[in-house]
Amino acid sequence: MPSFLSAAQAAQLQKIARRYKKRAKPGKPWDRWTDEGLWRKVLGQIAVVGRAEPGERLQHDPKFKRLVSIKRLKKLRSDAELQKYLHGVFVSLGVRYVGKSWKNDRKAVAAVKNFRKLMAAGGPKKFFAEVARCKTEEERIEALQRGLSFYGDKSARDTLIELQLAENCMALDARIFGVLRQVGVKVSPNDIYKQIERELIEKVATPLRISGAQLDRLLFKNHDRILKHG
Repeated sequence: MPSFLSAAQAAQLQKIARRYKKRAKPGKPWDRWTDEGLWRKVLGQIAVVGRAEPGERLQHDPKFKRLVSIKRLKKLRSDAELQKYLHGVFVSLGVRYVGKSWKNDRKAVAAVKNFRKLMAAGGPKKFFAEVARCKTEEERIEALQRGLSFYGDKSARDTLIELQLAENCMALDARIFGVLRQVGVKVSPNDIYKQIERELIEKVATPLRISGAQLDRLLFKNHDRILKHG
């Protein structure tokens, strides 16, 4: 299998990562999150597909925090009623790929499934307590992908990194691929995800004595600065 990352490109990325390393602050551990925060994190992973800003607003905007509170959503008994409501929230947030009709909104369908799944588990904290009991990061990734709708390679890793449930992985997204293109690495999300992830950890993170999760956060959060200044 060919290597995506040359020694020179890895060196360039190490130089960038070294510059922004102190900015790579980890999220708080999963057991210090509230049920509401965990639910919004799960919902946000659906919202950010296509555009990251709606996920940020779900976590921090008081208006939308109230609109998607567990207490409020529990009042919507039927799946159809909940799907229609969440579609309206997604439209208000400017979430991409939701369509005009709530009946055909795959993101709203996934959000309903995930809400019901978390409630059936006894709440988000109990759900993630089960995930935390998985012995390996790979098992935790699989648990999220198996248990939650609209959760792929990136979404599962991003959630686990943010909750400090994974270190040796990366949530490769458009911003990070943009940084890779900046140093001449020709890859895309359609390439072999795990190989790109492994090379970045082995050739960039490990020599700098940082985790894959730290490398992920610093590349993601400093994306604009890196593209502008290197």
